[in-house]
Amino acid sequence: MTFPSSCAPLVGISRARLPAWALPDGWPTRANGEPLLADLAFRDGRIAALTPTDQPTPGLWDLAGALTLPGLVEPHAHLDKTFTIERCRPAQAGLLAAIHAMHEDRRHWTRADIQRRASAALARAAANGVTHLRSHVDWFTADAPDAWQEIARLDTVGITLERVALVPLPLFQDPVEAEAIARTVANSGERCLLGGFIHSSNWDAAAMENLLCSAARWDLDLDLHIDEELSEVSQGLTWLADHLSRHPFPGHICCSHGCALAAGSDEQAAPILRQLAAHGVTLIALPMTNLLLQDATFGRTPRQRGITLLHEAQAAGVATLLGCDNVQDAFCPAGSYDPLDTLACGLFGRSAQRPVRPAVAADLRSRGANRFAGRRGALCRRGGGQRSDFPG
Repeated sequence: MTFPSSCAPLVGISRARLPAWALPDGWPTRANGEPLLADLAFRDGRIAALTPTDQPTPGLWDLAGALTLPGLVEPHAHLDKTFTIERCRPAQAGLLAAIHAMHEDRRHWTRADIQRRASAALARAAANGVTHLRSHVDWFTADAPDAWQEIARLDTVGITLERVALVPLPLFQDPVEAEAIARTVANSGERCLLGGFIHSSNWDAAAMENLLCSAARWDLDLDLHIDEELSEVSQGLTWLADHLSRHPFPGHICCSHGCALAAGSDEQAAPILRQLAAHGVTLIALPMTNLLLQDATFGRTPRQRGITLLHEAQAAGVATLLGCDNVQDAFCPAGSYDPLDTLACGLFGRSAQRPVRPAVAADLRSRGANRFAGRRGALCRRGGGQRSDFPG
């Protein structure tokens, strides 16, 4: 790999290996069908041109075939809980045991502790090419926790950071408190969303109504932890689909987890997915934690995977994403803040039959002669030059 002079401005990169989904139509290929490498020229912080090449171009940073991607998106993280596994190990398997262990660990959550752990997480994400990250932050009362403000004050190392108030559903039972929570989130600055933990253990239809109504009044988007369980009696997504059919929501809704869809029949899931698609709801699966926590009992091999119905959701027209969720805490002892690790886990967990791509900060879905041209120059370089670095 050849680097340009450190004194010269970076005007472009040469021989970058771009995945097929990032290339414009008609991109030339070699005899074996492999796409040619690419030169990317930069101007005023944007990608000005994309041209095929097989030879290094003088004056450009020669990547020698290294995989190159737009900035990556991490759609679902928990910066307030991260990197606590050494002091926070659940006594039993499963989601509710992890929640209990996390509550026990809260006594350590000083502002300095939160700042140290969350900063380390953002640094690791940035090193892995993440340029946009959404973190849920646990609320335990109707008042914003210390972590809500502390995470807002972090040096985001170039990452666009979103915060979601992860509020237990019972806190929305009182419409006055629901309104106060939504008002606090709305007044917290840019890129703040309202969320909720919705589970059969705390189900309350009136609280759900208050949650959606207060979010709509305060012009907040939603990201819900919903039906994170393999239970045929979970009501969250069923209720939401029915509610949206009668009361369209003015903002955008993300439904994270949705594991319960995998516990019922295809006939039960189909109308729910149709409604989610009709109202532009995004479904986010969290393969590492879903595989680890669902159908989990110490000393017993899980019989169910615990991942929501991604194939069926995509077939119904529902936008889907994969997220890392918890990293090295009571919910998941592993994790790396690397979206490609999440993608690899998801490929096996969902039995993918065709190539998929990671979420990227640039919108590359539009067709045109050059899907990179004019984009901000946020790129990440991955590994060496082997074709197996990324599927497709």
